[in-house]
Amino acid sequence: MNVEKVDGNIVLQPDNESTGIEEILFGKLSVEDWVTMQSVQSSFVSVFELPIEQSGINIDLSNRVSALISWSEFSNQLFLRFIDFFRQINEFQGLLLDDRLILIKYNLLPVFPICKSYIIKYPGGCCSLDSTEEAEKNRQFFKLFDAPNIVRDSFVNVVISLIQVTGQDPTLLSLLLIILILTPGLSMSEEEPPLNDSLAVNRAQCYYIKILWNYLINQSGEIEACKRFIQLLTLILRIQSGNQIYRLFFRDECVKANTVDKLAPLMQSVLNIS
Repeated sequence: MNVEKVDGNIVLQPDNESTGIEEILFGKLSVEDWVTMQSVQSSFVSVFELPIEQSGINIDLSNRVSALISWSEFSNQLFLRFIDFFRQINEFQGLLLDDRLILIKYNLLPVFPICKSYIIKYPGGCCSLDSTEEAEKNRQFFKLFDAPNIVRDSFVNVVISLIQVTGQDPTLLSLLLIILILTPGLSMSEEEPPLNDSLAVNRAQCYYIKILWNYLINQSGEIEACKRFIQLLTLILRIQSGNQIYRLFFRDECVKANTVDKLAPLMQSVLNIS
């Protein structure tokens, strides 16, 4: 590989002996972009690749209270992994503490499908449209609460679409995860307060959007990158609408079952009932 300066940016250019993969990967990404992308991807894999999907099948369905508590315990473990991941992102850690807390509180639930789309074994797993053991257990959970089909379907369809669009690519998913957590208003909640330093959040988000765009271009060229970007934007809108349904369902059920005080503090915050 040769290091050259193009339009003021240092880029890695393949030499005559480089492989086709190197040409695609290093063509337009700056050294800084490449280092950041590799660091983020490595952190994402280290946090989310441990086997956790099977834990979802152990949710207690004996009654509504037990089901809610076991669901919250399982979800709390996953949300703690999200926080562990974000702690490894310098741009996120560099934000004001109050802004980080706002983004975590309101955006953890909306980004939940990102994690699920990576860790499940597609087309199996709890989000399968088929009659797998985990999928049936997941359906039984919602039937226990007489929940309308849209509650589960909105989440499952987003996860499946994410798998189809991203191919469970950890680099793409990790970048998308950071971009979404840095999106004020993603939750579409009227209760979300304004950020103290929205410019700093915007700068951090734009930095990762640029890396994602360059990554998509290096993968398949500008035309295909535009198509995938539009697909991702469409998915984000679906994530937002699905999140409203999901949050309202679990918040209402926890209140009705009087289980709020039995939830971990993080879960109370994520459901906005603390």
